[in-house]
Amino acid sequence: MLTPVASYSPIVLRRAAAAAMPAAPSERVQVITLAAGEILFQEGDLRRHVYRIEAGALCLYRKRPDGGQDVLEFAFPGDLVGIGYLDSHVAAAQATMITSLSCLPRDAHNATAEQSTRARSRLTAAIEREVAFLKDTLVNRARPEPLRRVAALFVTLSRQNGYDGREESVITDSLKCGTVAGHLGLSVDALAHELAELEARGLIEPCDKGLRLLDVDTLMRLADGLD
Repeated sequence: MLTPVASYSPIVLRRAAAAAMPAAPSERVQVITLAAGEILFQEGDLRRHVYRIEAGALCLYRKRPDGGQDVLEFAFPGDLVGIGYLDSHVAAAQATMITSLSCLPRDAHNATAEQSTRARSRLTAAIEREVAFLKDTLVNRARPEPLRRVAALFVTLSRQNGYDGREESVITDSLKCGTVAGHLGLSVDALAHELAELEARGLIEPCDKGLRLLDVDTLMRLADGLD
């Protein structure tokens, strides 16, 4: 179990923040300042920007059903927060001290991840949280229709492939039907039915490595309930 935000010493956080090298904000980029304890975004908020920390520190956390918090990570000057590919945040971010942030475009993390090992690691962690969100939140809470769940998982895995340097359109056969069905809260037979539906719509097809996604844009609209 991770430690709640309040259990971390402010002195420790300030020393860690001071040790990181801040990146100078662009004059054309909006800079905002948060007070200690102020929330930058909550779980479920629409993802409007990626934020680069210029000074201070943020804590990313998830809320537990009992009202407590599970700390996911701390971010310091030079780090990007709010990264990921889903349209809504799957974690909350709170300032641990007075914190200045630059507001950047949503895709800013792509270029940064190519240049920094730490940025790549943090983006990987963000994507893993989004996959966990699809397994947990979409399946166990709202439970959208099965076809939307399958489409959402394929879109997320496609984006992760692109980040990892793999072919974005191929979902490998390492994802066995039983595993995928378990992720989505479906039986194997129900998953087979949804895959057949996607194939009939011309959105996927079998290939030597597993499945090939033929129209990721349409899958994305389907996952969002727009198609």
